[in-house]
Amino acid sequence: MLLPIRLFVPGLLLCALSLVHSAEQIPLYTYYDEPPFALDQPGNLTAQLASWLSSHSAGRYQFVPVQLPRKRLDLVIGQQPQWRGVVVWANPVFFHDAMQSKYRWSKPYMQDVNLVVSHRSKPVVFKNAASLHGLRVGAVTGRQLEDFEADIAAGKITREDANSVLSNLKKLKLRRIDATFISASSLGRYRQSISDLDDWLYIAPTPRAVVARHFFIAPNQASLLDFLNEMTKQLPKDAQWKMLFKDLQIANRHAR
Repeated sequence: MLLPIRLFVPGLLLCALSLVHSAEQIPLYTYYDEPPFALDQPGNLTAQLASWLSSHSAGRYQFVPVQLPRKRLDLVIGQQPQWRGVVVWANPVFFHDAMQSKYRWSKPYMQDVNLVVSHRSKPVVFKNAASLHGLRVGAVTGRQLEDFEADIAAGKITREDANSVLSNLKKLKLRRIDATFISASSLGRYRQSISDLDDWLYIAPTPRAVVARHFFIAPNQASLLDFLNEMTKQLPKDAQWKMLFKDLQIANRHAR
């Protein structure tokens, strides 16, 4: 009886190895270079999501986290009609696809909030674009501020670019700008980076926007979209992700 068992166990191992090697590698693209999504951040959500998706694909997919600057990502998805991979943490408006006709979009799996922040010594009580008139507003180089572009072009709002959200927060602390924007999902990580953040940061009660985050892929990947849509149902129920999003939920309640 032992001989068949000894022969069978290596067979199982070979089968398992075969499944690992046969998994289709899928790049999981993030263009965010700040927490909690940037790959150089310990415990970042992009790497954790790649692992989670892979483990829930029954050996079909191996998701590989890849960080690209937004301009390079735009080249990949703009110049290669059948590009391979999944863009994560995205919203159709961010990619000029509000009608969801250029790409295949999953159902949303996360609600984020884009907060308007300022210095407590000069708090900005944000309501709409007019609330920023006459102010210096910090933005990240390469990112559009679609809802404020007309006022920026008219000179009503002064846009000042920096290379990251963290740089804008540092400028705000020194009062070199009057306001900037930060995702609620990032707030906990910036509290770790800037120890006295809560001593001087003012968060406007009215956020700039509530942002639904989706996956999106090239139009020729219908079966992958089916899998991602199934994952959007499971992800919010997962105990691990509920814990990871705890700070986000607190920030969301604060922003309402």
